[in-house]
Amino acid sequence: MRKVLKSCKTLAAASLALALLAPAINTVNPVQALAASATGQSPALTQSTAALTETVPFRDYAESLGAVVSWNETDRTATALRGKTSVTAAIGEAYLTVNGNKIALGESVRLVGEKTVVPLGALNEAFGVSAGWDKEAGAIISAKDDYPLLASNFIAAWNKGDLAKTKGYMSPSLQMLMPDQLLGQFWSNLAQMYGPLGQQLAVNVSSSAVHHNAAVLYKTGAAAFEVTVRFDTYGLVDDLYLSPTLPNNAYVKPSYDDPAKYSEKEVVIGEGPLALPGTLTTPAGQGPFPVVVLVHGSGPNDRDESIGAVKSFRDLAVGLAAQGIAVLRYEKVTREHPLKSQMMIPMFTVQEETVDDAIRAVELLRKTDGIDPKRIFVAGHSQGGMMIPRIMDAAQGLDLAGAIVLAGPSRPLENLIVEQMKFQTELARQAGQPTEAMEQQTAVYEQQLQLIKDPKYSLTNPPQGFMLGNTAWWLDIRNLYAGEAAKNQKVPLLIMQGGNDAQVFPDNLEGWKTALAARSDVQYKLYPSVNHTLVEYEGKSTGAEYSLPANVPDYIIADMAKWIKP
Repeated sequence: MRKVLKSCKTLAAASLALALLAPAINTVNPVQALAASATGQSPALTQSTAALTETVPFRDYAESLGAVVSWNETDRTATALRGKTSVTAAIGEAYLTVNGNKIALGESVRLVGEKTVVPLGALNEAFGVSAGWDKEAGAIISAKDDYPLLASNFIAAWNKGDLAKTKGYMSPSLQMLMPDQLLGQFWSNLAQMYGPLGQQLAVNVSSSAVHHNAAVLYKTGAAAFEVTVRFDTYGLVDDLYLSPTLPNNAYVKPSYDDPAKYSEKEVVIGEGPLALPGTLTTPAGQGPFPVVVLVHGSGPNDRDESIGAVKSFRDLAVGLAAQGIAVLRYEKVTREHPLKSQMMIPMFTVQEETVDDAIRAVELLRKTDGIDPKRIFVAGHSQGGMMIPRIMDAAQGLDLAGAIVLAGPSRPLENLIVEQMKFQTELARQAGQPTEAMEQQTAVYEQQLQLIKDPKYSLTNPPQGFMLGNTAWWLDIRNLYAGEAAKNQKVPLLIMQGGNDAQVFPDNLEGWKTALAARSDVQYKLYPSVNHTLVEYEGKSTGAEYSLPANVPDYIIADMAKWIKP
């Protein structure tokens, strides 16, 4: 679980955009693509034939790319900054200055009305893109698969408050979920939280079995901020993932990662608008193999459960595969579909956040070649571990072979959050830091969480003025003692806990032991120096060490493998 309260309602996570990908040449108007997607047809592509001679407004073009433009009245120059590229156009000069170098123009830069106009071809060369220009719309035209340009244009239009243009880039289903009032308010709230959107710093492009993604990094008033725009097969915006960025701490592969011992393939969990991309890691050799489904903790986690410089789920996948055990991990629905999951399901609970997708993963594995359908296990980390008993209830009839709880709370989450806050406050006090604000915040949380515990409140009678997000989510898990929920279940359990865990404190293991004392099919493991991310840390864990590259120890993987393959 994330420190304090990083739950399913949050859209923050740590990922840093690193590269700008050169886009394609073909162009298509996003409005044309929208009409085509509505009929199920792939949009036709056209090529810009006027790129070399057509002139375009310098500021409008550059801002559509996410650049910040300034005007110097003294020397009559306009300068655009985008990433590491600086482009200056001087009125009357027949060249552009790009990072100190000159690009010759076929004509001089001039003023038309109050706009500085420059040949489109030269600007494309300067910024390393290939775009057309829609004179009527005053916007760049880009190909349906030119995700950096599409994302930049979409965000620029939204940032300017041009809602009609913004919606032109969106899929029909997302348009329905984001009416104008909500669309405007959403961006306004972001500006209040992080400050006005500034210069675009970088774009990182990736694809999965579900989406094409363009992660666009911007400066803001507070810090760098990343918007990951998710595109459907028609090149239309299907969802967004938003995150303030954290320092880029490079993950280091573990010593036991031997690519010769496994293979990986992209898979899809579920179907429809909330389908999830995942990775199936399969041991080398002939199956059928036992397999483990990895279930995330709280927060919008990726398939590797990346936290700082740690990727616990990736370590577990390659480590277990080397032991002859397949592993399925996947993007969490609140990361892959953060807007749609919340807006399509108003009463969004942990059932939709965690349980349903774990079951869909099991169902996929039961019909996957090379997997033994009688040896499917589920392993949940943190909040995912707390939900193991509920997953077991939902999996009745699927013949699960066992389940693993990794740093899973044995007492209610709302209790644990207050414990976490008090723990962090005490750390600050010991460090000689002021704690008054932290104490006030803790008092607010305690008061709010007491509302959730009050039995007079329910889904049909929620507390008014609740400040901690989706009330239905909290009511769904209030007073949940996971050990008690597993007391009468029959699926074998392995419960693993770090003794240096600053989020799910080690005494939670005793809660599991007490609740399950009558069961003979449960094994327990305590690892004294292991923290919440399942890696070793020599000092006292505070959570700050998550930024240090580290891996899941091989002895944890060995214990899991021994239990799965006795």
